[in-house]
Amino acid sequence: MANANITKKELAESLKRLASERLFEHVTVGDIVKECGVNRQTFYYHFSDKYELLDWIYYNETFVPLTADISFGNWDEKLYELLQIMRKHKAFYMNTIKCSDNFFEEYLLKMLTTLFETAVEDLDVRGQLTPEKKRLAAKIFAYGLTGVVIEWAMGGMKADEKVLSENMKELVENIERLSYYIYQYKNNLITETELRATLPDLPETLPKTDT
Repeated sequence: MANANITKKELAESLKRLASERLFEHVTVGDIVKECGVNRQTFYYHFSDKYELLDWIYYNETFVPLTADISFGNWDEKLYELLQIMRKHKAFYMNTIKCSDNFFEEYLLKMLTTLFETAVEDLDVRGQLTPEKKRLAAKIFAYGLTGVVIEWAMGGMKADEKVLSENMKELVENIERLSYYIYQYKNNLITETELRATLPDLPETLPKTDT
C-alpha cells in the first residue's frame, strides 16, 4: 500500500508539472508516464485515465487537508488556505479547472454545501425552517462562493487571496445578521423601530409575513 501511494504521488507530481506548462486537454497518458519514468501498465494499474488522476490530486492534495477540521467558525481561514494553494500552483489550477469536467468545482461546491447546511442548522435554533428551505439556503451560499472562487481563478487570480476570503466572510456574516434580525421582526421579537435602528437601509414598507 505504501509503494502504491508513492507511485500515485509520483504520477500526480508528473501531471502537475506537465499541466503547469500546457492545458490539461493537451496532456496525454503517454506524456505522464514518460515524465514519471514508468510504463503505461503501471499508470493503468492505479488510474483508469488522466481524469481519474486529476480527480485524485484535487481530492487528496487539496480538499482532504482543508476539510479535516473545517467549521462555520473557521471556513474563511480554510478558504484562504485553499486560495493560497491555488496561487502557489497557479498555472496548474488555471490549466486544469477550465478543462477537467468540473471536478474542482464539484468538490468545492460539495464542501461548501455541507458546511453551510451545518451552519443553517445551527442558526435555526427555533426550528422555523423546513429541511427544503435549509438545503436551499445552504446551496445559495455554496453556489455563490464557488462561483467567486472559479471566477477568481479563471480571471488570473488578480485579487489578493486574503482580501478575497475576508470580503466573502464579511458578506456571509452580513447576510446572516440581516436574516436574523428580519426573522426576529417577523416573529414579533423586536419592533420595526428596533429593526430600523439596527438595519437603517431598509425599504419604507416591511412585510410581516412571507409572501
